[in-house]
Formats: sequence, C-alpha cells, structure tokens
Amino acid sequence: MYFVNKQKLEDKLNYLQQLTEDYPENKGNRYAFERIAQMLIESAVDIGNMIIDGFILRDPGNYQDVIDILELEGVISKDTQQVVNETVANRKQFVHRYDELDTEALVPLFDRAVPVYQTFVKEVLQFLENENVPITAFGK
Repeated sequence: MYFVNKQKLEDKLNYLQQLTEDYPENKGNRYAFERIAQMLIESAVDIGNMIIDGFILRDPGNYQDVIDILELEGVISKDTQQVVNETVANRKQFVHRYDELDTEALVPLFDRAVPVYQTFVKEVLQFLENENVPITAFGK
C-alpha cells in the first residue's frame, strides 16, 4: 500500500453519503438534481482513483475504467459496478451537454442508482477495513 490521505478519503465518502441522503428531497428541482447527480458520479470516481492510487497501482483509461477496476479488485460488487457505470456513462451529458440534458429521462436511472451509491460507500468502507485503513465515515 502506498500513501492514502485518510482524512481526504473520509471527507469524500461523507460527501457521497450526504449526496445520497439529499437526493430524494431535491430531485424535483432540475438544477439540484443535475448537481447531485453529477457529483454522485464525480465523487465515486474520485474515491475510486484514490483507492487505485493507494492500493491497486493501475492506470485507468477513463471514468468507467475506474469503477471497473474497483470491481475487478474486489472493492465493490459486480452489481454495484454495473449500476454506477450506468450513471457514469451519462457524465458527458452533465459536463458538456448540460443545455440539452433531459432530466426527466435521467431521474429514473438515478432513483435506482442512489441506493447503489449507498452500497458503494459501504463496500469501500469494508474494503478499507479489510486493508487495515480504519476510516470513521459519517462522523460529521
């Protein structure tokens, strides 16, 4: 294992968890939905990159590769990987085609994905515990 900034990782896990908790009451507001949905993707990829950099030492080629590597290395389950990657596949819409974004079409995907993002957090915490990197998430 190389260096993992535990505090930064903990902060990102807490942020991701908070997004999942804020989603239900905000999905009806187009701009809140867009921000939460995009940040779910960005946070999961950031967390994944931190884990890959600290433990796995591979070089992902794109955003979906990050999630795929986490699954291949046993950090997250196949089910989690598949659903998170369904959302990651829409990242470009949030970043580059935001003026054409069809939020009504995306809300059902994220309705289904938010509980999986909660599972993502739990699976990452379990992996870190197994790697002897205790993280006190949800402490704030």
